[in-house]
Amino acid sequence: MSHVFEERFIQYLQNLQTDRGKMATLRKGLIESQAQATWALLSRFVDFDRPYQIKTIQTVAGLFAHHSKTADHGNIGSLCFQLLDSDEKQKLASGESGTISRNFQYALAANNDEILLRVRKLIFRAKANEKVIGVNYVQLTADLLAWNNSFKKEKIKLAWGKEFWKVYADIDSDEAAEVVNND
Repeated sequence: MSHVFEERFIQYLQNLQTDRGKMATLRKGLIESQAQATWALLSRFVDFDRPYQIKTIQTVAGLFAHHSKTADHGNIGSLCFQLLDSDEKQKLASGESGTISRNFQYALAANNDEILLRVRKLIFRAKANEKVIGVNYVQLTADLLAWNNSFKKEKIKLAWGKEFWKVYADIDSDEAAEVVNND
């Protein structure tokens, strides 16, 4: 799938990275009462007749301004998978959930604008992680822009879930079989 718009958008953000003032302005996109400050920088990427698109672009730009470490592949599911520690992977394998898996589930259940808040929490978590996990902002932008379309949303959720629940591939096959048999 072609992500020309998204690639141009992220390239634009990367070009702004060295300008501290513009990055500070982009961070205002995450603050509802100050988000309009980003319009001058983001106007070439938004359709002012589409409020969800404006919020999405402002959110991605604000997240990028906070956490500009990028990744070339992956989605929110793979990002959350990288956030899992060994204890939470074991919990997941036994059918329990931990902090990351619950936040991931909340993201999957999110409707329209709510997804922007859920993703924000996960990106901040990636920044705070000791490994400082990179974000595929091109894919994130594409996924969030499509979230309002119910058909596309289901495909996105499946793609995220596929990447996140690969936790079972990481555990020993005998242990996985035992987990499946006990369910």
